[in-house]
Amino acid sequence: MKLTPLRNKKMAKYKLEIEPDYNYLLIGISSHEKDYSLCWAINKKLNIELVKKDSLEIKGKKQITSAFFSFYEYINEEDFLEYFVIANTSENKLPVTADNTLFSKEDKSKNKTSNELLIPEQKQIDFFLIIKGELEEEFKNETLKQIKQIDVVQTAIRIEAEQLRSKQNFIF
Repeated sequence: MKLTPLRNKKMAKYKLEIEPDYNYLLIGISSHEKDYSLCWAINKKLNIELVKKDSLEIKGKKQITSAFFSFYEYINEEDFLEYFVIANTSENKLPVTADNTLFSKEDKSKNKTSNELLIPEQKQIDFFLIIKGELEEEFKNETLKQIKQIDVVQTAIRIEAEQLRSKQNFIF
């Protein structure tokens, strides 16, 4: 974080520049289960208590409406760790109108919001598990191994958040 002065004839103005911290464990999870089933399985495996919170709202600059993503949270105050599970697919449902029915000739892709995916470059991922806090490499590897062992998880991969184009969507 740094302050940079903006030159003006009348008064000095300062612009606050904040560089987000992407130093956390990010695991992409592929699963055909609903969010609550997956979180229940994660809770059981990791011995945590993820709880459903208000959906994460994301609105792009060129969008008319916001997209909402399922969001779960658990804060471990003893170990100073924060766990989050976020769906990669938006919860938004299109209303059924004469223009977007099964027999409509119109291209249905025009009705979709441009951010149906939280992280569009990770289309194969259904959910993201984020763990924030002071994490050792051994903990990160063991957590990934445990997530892969969950029956409802098809696959799980570790993702480097800094390399994602849409990483700003993880700032909440």
